[in-house]
Parts: sequence; C-alpha cells; structure tokens
Amino acid sequence: MTVPVRLMVLLLLLFGADAPARAQGFSFAAFGDMPYCRTAETCNEEFARVAALTGAINAARPAFTIFLGDTKGGGEQCTDAIIFDRTLDWMGRIEGPLIYTPGDNEWTDCWQDRAGRHDPISLLRRIRERFFAAPRSLGRAPMPLTRQADLSPAHAPFVENARWERDGVMFLTAHVPGSDNNRPQEDRPAPPGAAEEWPVRNAANIAWINEGFDLAIREGRHAVVVALQADLWYRQRCGRGTEAGHADTRRALAEGARRFGRPVLVLHGDSHFWLKDQPVADAPNLTRVLVPGDQDIRAVLVRVDPAAAQPFAFELIGAADRAAPAHC
Repeated sequence: MTVPVRLMVLLLLLFGADAPARAQGFSFAAFGDMPYCRTAETCNEEFARVAALTGAINAARPAFTIFLGDTKGGGEQCTDAIIFDRTLDWMGRIEGPLIYTPGDNEWTDCWQDRAGRHDPISLLRRIRERFFAAPRSLGRAPMPLTRQADLSPAHAPFVENARWERDGVMFLTAHVPGSDNNRPQEDRPAPPGAAEEWPVRNAANIAWINEGFDLAIREGRHAVVVALQADLWYRQRCGRGTEAGHADTRRALAEGARRFGRPVLVLHGDSHFWLKDQPVADAPNLTRVLVPGDQDIRAVLVRVDPAAAQPFAFELIGAADRAAPAHC
C-alpha cells in the first residue's frame, strides 16, 4: 500500500518531535598567565600584546572565554593599579562572556619582598569582592553562572568556584593556584594566614569537583571540562617541585574521570607553554591542556563537538611564541 506524501510528512513530523536533538558544536577560548611585566619600560609593550590577543579572541567569536589565573608577573607589585584596575581594563575588552579563576601571582605570592609584602588574605577577600560580586561572568556580555557559594551556606566564601553547561558539556572552575595551592611548606616560611586558609579552600574545591562529576553522571552529560590555574603534574613531568597541596585535587580529578567514563578535559596554566597529554595512566579519558603564557602571548581555541567520541579539537591563536618555552 502506498502511503500518501502528505501523510508521510505528517508521520515524520510527529515521530521526529520525540527524537533527541543532536548537540550543537561550539568553541571556547582559554588562556592565562599574562601580562607579565618584567620592567616598567616593557610593560606597555606587554599590555599591547595582550590587547592584540583579546582582539584575536574576539575575532574567533567563541561562545565564552576562560582566563586561567595569574593576571600579573610574580615580580610585579601587588598594587590596586595592577591587580584590579589594569586587569579589569583588559578583561573588559573581551566581547563575550569571560570566566576567571585566580592564580597565585595575584594573591598567594604577594607577601614576598619582590611583590611588595602585601597580606594575601586581604587581597583574596578583595579579589572576591571585585571580580566575583555577582553570579555571572565578566566580559562585555556576561552570562549567568552557578556558584558554589550560592548552593551551600558552608561554602559561602567560595564565590569564585563556578559551574555552567553548554550543549551537553559541563564546565566548572576550581580555585587551585600555583605555589602548591598556598599550602605551608615545612622547609620555608609560609604566607601569612596560609595555615588557616588553604585546608578550608582545598576541602571546598574537592567537594565542588566531586559534586560536578556526580551531577554530570546523573544528567548524562557528554563531557566535563575543569578549569584551574596550577600545573598539578609539574613534579611528574620535571622530577622536582612541591606537590602535597595538589594531591587531593589530582585524586579528585582522576577518580571523577574514572566514575564519569566519558571525555574529561582539564585546562590549566602556571607553566607557560602549550602541552596536551593524558597524565593519569588509569584514567585515559582525562586529557590535560596546559595553555601558553608569560612571553608566549597565545590562547587556545577549543572546538567542541559534543556528540563525537573525541569531542575536543585545539588551535593556538594570537602572536607567535616569542621565547623558547622552558618545560621544567
């Protein structure tokens, strides 16, 4: 029996309405560790290079951009003009949403002589007030974010830990900076207030990461992306450096990736060169990307096909590397 064309079209419309829609592809940008001004004479040049990179990011039209911490060089003074005014100026040039997770140079290391001997805890409080005052991103077109602080009274201080979703992919930031996560070291002076600060924030980060993976599993997400600042696997790559402050984060990411069983992307800065690998042997679905920084003023454009078995493709954008990267 021949089915009339009009009836065939009607049947397709009726049954097709219940078919799951294929997730749409999109792109986002990630960068960090800039501008690094080593001298006053070169600072304007470095700022101009970052401005040029923000132009390249805008031209790529990503759905959003993630800045992975370190808004200044470690040897620069931790003044309001540098940490707040300068940073908010160039961040305000990003046309789309900009999500920021802090690094060590803008607060944990500011107690050092080279940075002006500022109080890290006071700086952290002010960073939260200035950059994370509302449950939305930065940038010229802010987007809403789900924040750990808004979901749990016990985690009220942690307004910087955020989560959002795009086309079946879960994204989250965790405030894990370099300098071993502000954990006091036995063989060296500790930053003021670190003994009280780091274990509370570390516990909040682990809870946030675990909750993110649990939610991604329950909601059937295609992939998970975790953005933070610290190079968690520096010691594994280079055979030196402190790591005790990052052990819990590495463990949470590895266990979460194994439970999730689908693609996981960890984005971070801290070491200033491009690297893509699988650093956890028993969680091969976890890919780590280390973004350039310092003298290498480039960003990573990540193209996402949520339905693909390997959903992430990477492209470096911006000015060519100025200096040979030091991997260790």
